[in-house]
Amino acid sequence: MAITTSIEITNITAKKLLDGKEHVITAINFDVTATDGTYTAQDSGVEYLDFDKDNFIEWADTPAFKAQVVEWTKPQSDELLAVCVAQVTELAKEEDEPLEFTFTE
Repeated sequence: MAITTSIEITNITAKKLLDGKEHVITAINFDVTATDGTYTAQDSGVEYLDFDKDNFIEWADTPAFKAQVVEWTKPQSDELLAVCVAQVTELAKEEDEPLEFTFTE
């Protein structure tokens, strides 16, 4: 079965005002999940952002901005997702199998 992955933003920490810019994100907390429908692995991370006044992106409650926030969690979220995918893959391999004796006397 195919493994699906997801990243969920669980918290965003921001400064109200920094160097003339409003809503400056300083940290993004996130959860990553991998599942094959039977087995699931999850991990959490936090990405701290450095303020760059020249490349600042204004806060917006839009799908495009949410996608940008998820992008800022990378490469850390990608590394955690890889670990979760590996865990699910291993768990799927470890299923019990029935064994029977075929030896007769």
